[in-house]
Amino acid sequence: MSNLTTLPVISYSWSQAAGDLTQIAPIAIVTVALLVAIVADLMLPLKARGPAVAVLSAVALAAALVVAWVEMARGGGHLAYHGYVSGDDFALFFEILLALLGLFTVVMGHSYVRRRGLLESEFHVLTLAAIVGMMALASATSLITVFVALETFSLALYVMSGYLRRETRSQEAAIKYLVVGGFASAFVLYGMALIYGATGTTVLSTIAARLSANALHNPLVVLGMLLLVVGFAFKISGVPFHQWTPDVYQGAPLPVTAFMSVGTKAAGFAMVMRVFNGGLVHLSSEWGLALALVAAASMIVGNVAAIAQSSVKRLLAYSTVAQAGYVLVGVVAGGPSGVGGALFYLFAYLFMNFGAFAILGELTGPDGEHDQLIDLDGLGSRSPLLAIAMSIFMLALAGFPPLVGFIGKFFLFSPGVKEGWTWLVVIGVLTSVVSVFYYLKVLIHVWTPVGEVRVLRITPPQIAIGAAALVALALGIYPSVLYYIGLLGANALSASR
Repeated sequence: MSNLTTLPVISYSWSQAAGDLTQIAPIAIVTVALLVAIVADLMLPLKARGPAVAVLSAVALAAALVVAWVEMARGGGHLAYHGYVSGDDFALFFEILLALLGLFTVVMGHSYVRRRGLLESEFHVLTLAAIVGMMALASATSLITVFVALETFSLALYVMSGYLRRETRSQEAAIKYLVVGGFASAFVLYGMALIYGATGTTVLSTIAARLSANALHNPLVVLGMLLLVVGFAFKISGVPFHQWTPDVYQGAPLPVTAFMSVGTKAAGFAMVMRVFNGGLVHLSSEWGLALALVAAASMIVGNVAAIAQSSVKRLLAYSTVAQAGYVLVGVVAGGPSGVGGALFYLFAYLFMNFGAFAILGELTGPDGEHDQLIDLDGLGSRSPLLAIAMSIFMLALAGFPPLVGFIGKFFLFSPGVKEGWTWLVVIGVLTSVVSVFYYLKVLIHVWTPVGEVRVLRITPPQIAIGAAALVALALGIYPSVLYYIGLLGANALSASR
């Protein structure tokens, strides 16, 4: 017994537990709501389950939004659970974004599942589970918590993609997403294992401290970094690892597609910035070049492929590929201005992209979805509100001033030029010009007059869509507040190293 090594005693008091819990309060609120929703779905009468879980989800997400906003106003939080998670401004920024996304998804999903005659409570339970994983990913400061959070939201999205159980296309989307997502996770996990083998730790700040500029002489670090680039590129739909995106987006139910298009991008980029800008900062020139090539390919392939699409869901799927390339410009540029610009654009993307998918959701009927370009014909007569909103979203995604897409790209491209990535910015500008063609093609169909049309009545999702359109316009005219919040998140990321 005397030869046995004495294990260290870990002291963890109740006060420390309470303090750590406050750092993840928004995540805890959504997690508790998830557990209560599961019990409610088992205990309540069948007809009451859907509305009850929807209300519970909305209340919990609103509470998480308020808590995250108040904590950010107080100056943000700090590391918790022995450095494995953080409640800093970077995490709070994404928690606010994801709580808003969850609220929009609950509103859109409630209307959609009723039109299609689907079970509602399970949809909201899966949405809460995905948001828990996404929020945890933004808060993760260790490779272990990064991977656990990544798999938490990925597993929920695999099921959500196949939510239309009687439609072959939806089941095909779920299988494709599961297989490709598992493949990407294997790359991520193997890359993390190699980084751990080279540094002896999984905590990102410690990894940054132990790696130096000569870390490229270590083959474990180089291979681990490359595997992480491949795995992360899969998750954010970066070319050439984007092939799953159009098929999954088209096959999944519209609320799921809308949720995925924003949520996976936000969570994926939070992961990219945490790991690369936080843990592998000394290798920024190497992973920066790799991500720059992914960004260039994404902007070119995404915009060119979108031109040929007749399905609006597939068109917007390729648009998301291109948009990922734009955001990568800010990530590659780095620094407070580059990361801050990326955070600004991701928040703006919530309103632009989700709003466009939500409009397609309003065209859904009991017979199914109507996502072809010709299905938009006469929308200006059927619902002027939706037509105007779609015009704002398409022009914002194309980068027309004074909408938020224009100023967002300015915040992305300016740091790129300043940090010497001028060639990448030139590609971004030229491909943005190309994107005008297919965005305007959508608007031509929206404002094409037809014969007799069915006037759409105003619904809660339409009110949410109108609000998103107003925000997309307002943020383009007055972006200062959101950009300042983005800079707070970027500074917190720099301070965590």
